[in-house]
Amino acid sequence: MNAKYKVTVLALTLGFLAGCSTPSQKFIFSPNYTLTHQKMVQQDVSLSVNDRRASFTTVTIKNSDGNQTLADKYLAESITPAIEQALAQVGANNSGMGKALDVNIQRLDTTIKQQLHKHTTITNAELEVVIETTEHRFAKRYKGNKQSEAPLGFDKAKVEQQVNRLIEEMITRIVTDPEFVNAVNR
Repeated sequence: MNAKYKVTVLALTLGFLAGCSTPSQKFIFSPNYTLTHQKMVQQDVSLSVNDRRASFTTVTIKNSDGNQTLADKYLAESITPAIEQALAQVGANNSGMGKALDVNIQRLDTTIKQQLHKHTTITNAELEVVIETTEHRFAKRYKGNKQSEAPLGFDKAKVEQQVNRLIEEMITRIVTDPEFVNAVNR
């Protein structure tokens, strides 16, 4: 074998091994709304999901080496399909022609505290729903949190699952809230 070939094979092998050993630093926020509800709304809406967080930091990992933060600027786009699914389940289709329905993401952050023998994960979320017409205005904030503790290091997939479940639970609270249903039907 010539030296050029050996160097190429070595570089490819090292690159492959480095790629395998480096975990993905992107968290996947992809709630999937699958619950079924009776049709309580008979209106079309024009949905807009807006990210109003002060910082795009969504995950902070705290350990003995310091803090690592991960940001997500596309959170609104990740959450929109789940909200559309939930609205359709209760009868409010996002036709773009109905009442203006704004869902503002005020807060969504996860903190992972990694210690030697365990880790703690805390997720906090706050969504604001605003329905505004010429006759009335409805605005309400929905807050939620989840906390878990487990031995050893954190599992990225489990953290993603925890965050997605929290978002799904909050969306359920929104679309089944009698005040929300009344405001959409008004």
